Amino acid sequence: MKKIVLVCTGNTCRSPLAGVLLQDLLPEEKEYLIESAGISAFPGQRAAEMAHRAARERGLDLSTHQSQQLSDEMVREADLILTMTVSQARRLRLSHREESGIIYTLGEFIGRTEIVEDPVGEDLEVYRQTRDQLEKLLKAAVERIPEFFSQAGDYSDSKNYNKRRFRMKLAIGSDHAGFPLKENLKDWLKEESVHEVIDFGASGQDSVDYPDYARKVSRAVASQEAELGILICGTGIGMSMAANKVKGIRAARCQDCYSARMARSHNNANILTLGDRVLGTGLAREIVSVFLEEDFAGERHQSRVDKIMQLEKEMKD
Repeated sequence: MKKIVLVCTGNTCRSPLAGVLLQDLLPEEKEYLIESAGISAFPGQRAAEMAHRAARERGLDLSTHQSQQLSDEMVREADLILTMTVSQARRLRLSHREESGIIYTLGEFIGRTEIVEDPVGEDLEVYRQTRDQLEKLLKAAVERIPEFFSQAGDYSDSKNYNKRRFRMKLAIGSDHAGFPLKENLKDWLKEESVHEVIDFGASGQDSVDYPDYARKVSRAVASQEAELGILICGTGIGMSMAANKVKGIRAARCQDCYSARMARSHNNANILTLGDRVLGTGLAREIVSVFLEEDFAGERHQSRVDKIMQLEKEMKD
């Protein structure tokens, strides 16, 4: 029997809905075991009332659901893990590298970039929209699931089916003041994550001009040679100013994890700038981790980012 685990944050809204929908869509034969869990779940919570009502409208029952925390054991025993967002998938891939080949967002699994946003606190109509979105994605997933396991051969080997598919290319650069932190972060990223790191310099602590390195990294990101960038100088200010002069770049100077998270989720920042002289190594690593794990929330934030890019276009015309 193949075990499929659906994952969200608290395991009271999206993943329970996805679980009962998927169970309803799959063939009646007992070929699959469906579970749901949350990355930050408080165990024993009932499904949200609006999730329960949205499920009931489809003839599905969430009345007996109790939330559970996603455990290491659940990840090891799973044959396929489907998350709601990119940040959830990245977090799991980083903490469970051996299982990275079976971890997808629901959208990625069917070849889309779509994410399922958290409806918590919203009204029934929003939960209906979430249910309908999940239903549409899961219908496509049901068609993909047999192919996934057949291409993996014996489904017990599926953990190696798509290993390292989701690694990102990261561009990193610094001036002389940021060189020590750049080297530390570069070595740490190569050792601890699945990402590929492209180093654009500087190559030492002899005095150089930070705009030169901001330009190299920013052009790599703008041209999609790299997906995200990290720039480091003494304070992060100069690198941020220089990088934001390059078309298509949204560089954010962050000195805390909350700012890094908001820069990605609300502003769709594609370059993180840091200051070697104002941050300790431990905090810098935490900020980078959050920046890389978070995904852009889209929706109302998309229109605001569009206005930023329109302003950039107007100023360059």
